Amino acid sequence: MTDQREIKRYRCIKECQFDKCDDDGFFIENEYEYVLPGSIWQESTFLIAGGADNVHLDREDGKPNTIEWCEPTKETLSECFEQIESLYIDEH
Repeated sequence: MTDQREIKRYRCIKECQFDKCDDDGFFIENEYEYVLPGSIWQESTFLIAGGADNVHLDREDGKPNTIEWCEPTKETLSECFEQIESLYIDEH
């Protein structure tokens, strides 16, 4: 029997803003990135800059010159994103 791991997916339904981070996950003062409605995201267990109340999302649809990842709080996730069909990955 094959085990499957669920990867939750989300669609942004309301524009939201995040502090911009450098490659090491440190905030860049007074710089922001925006997530636009319609963009598609996958949940990951890996956190770069967030804490226990955050969820890491990686951009799935990879459009050029857009934010690649974000870490909304669970409150922002429920307000600005809707869950869509999950992906299931076979794990052996």
